[in-house]
Amino acid sequence: MTGLMNNIIEKLTSIREGFATLDGQDRLVYLIDLGKKIDQIDEKNKTEENKIHACTSQTWINIVDKDHIVLTADSESAIVKGLLRVLQIGFNHEEKNNIIDFISEFDEPIKLFEWLNIGPTISSQRQNGFIGALLFIKKELTNE
Repeated sequence: MTGLMNNIIEKLTSIREGFATLDGQDRLVYLIDLGKKIDQIDEKNKTEENKIHACTSQTWINIVDKDHIVLTADSESAIVKGLLRVLQIGFNHEEKNNIIDFISEFDEPIKLFEWLNIGPTISSQRQNGFIGALLFIKKELTNE
């Protein structure tokens, strides 16, 4: 990974290192704590178009500015809120093409999950929600 994507990598490094030093339940606590700092989506933006259907919890993402990205999000699940906050930390205020390139660098979205060291502590349903959120963001940014 090179070039402008390095900004995203730098922003996610502390999260990645945090997960690497934690095990099991501590990872969940870390995620829940991250979720408490989520940039909350406005109620009016909790629409069908902004809903992440891959997630078993009610989850929404709104992209406020599509040039220098600002994501707002919410979920009924405290763990999913933490996963969404990780994406906000990495992607907010980055250029759209950097985010698309960063997501595309991982030939499968689950590999980003693994790169972050979040690991098997998170259920496959939550992993699917994270993957769904990544794919939603990429789709919105590429206008596919």
